[in-house]
Amino acid sequence: MDAFITASFLSLAANRIIEAVVAPVKLKYAKLDLWWLMYLTWALGGALAYLSGLNLFAEPLPGLAPVVGQVLTALVVGGGSNLLHDVFQRKA
Repeated sequence: MDAFITASFLSLAANRIIEAVVAPVKLKYAKLDLWWLMYLTWALGGALAYLSGLNLFAEPLPGLAPVVGQVLTALVVGGGSNLLHDVFQRKA
């Protein structure tokens, strides 16, 4: 479970870094379409996860090559709050 907590914190860090960088841009250019922001957050979170060597898939899939597990982990962490929201979405 430690790996999942680490992945969550890396995802949170990526989201907060992007928010800190983009907040002034939103103020200056209020009409700017930020549809691409999700991809920037995904790239940063993925880079953080990959560089940390985190592998969420090492225990559940022991036969999986470590680099494949790290890439999949980078995708999960890079997905950040969007992915967590989709996974844990509550039914109204």
